[in-house]
Amino acid sequence: MAIVVPKACGNAVVRNRIKRWVREGWRNLQSDLVVGSDSVWIARPSAGKAGSEILRKEMIRLYQRAGLWLGGS
Repeated sequence: MAIVVPKACGNAVVRNRIKRWVREGWRNLQSDLVVGSDSVWIARPSAGKAGSEILRKEMIRLYQRAGLWLGGS
C-alpha cells in the first residue's frame, strides 16, 4: 500500500494525520481484501476535514468498486 498526500491537503500536521487515518483504515480492512492486492491512496484536500470514519467508509466503497472487497461492513 502506498499513500500520497500532496501539500494542497494542508500543513505537515494535517498531512500526517491523513496518513495515519488511511493506514489505520487499511489495517482494519486488510483481512477483508483479496489476497495479494496492492493499492495506492491519493488524498484530496477535503480528506483533512473528513475524519477517519468517513475515510474508512470511502475506502470500503472504492475497494468494492475495484472488485477487491470480500468482507462485510
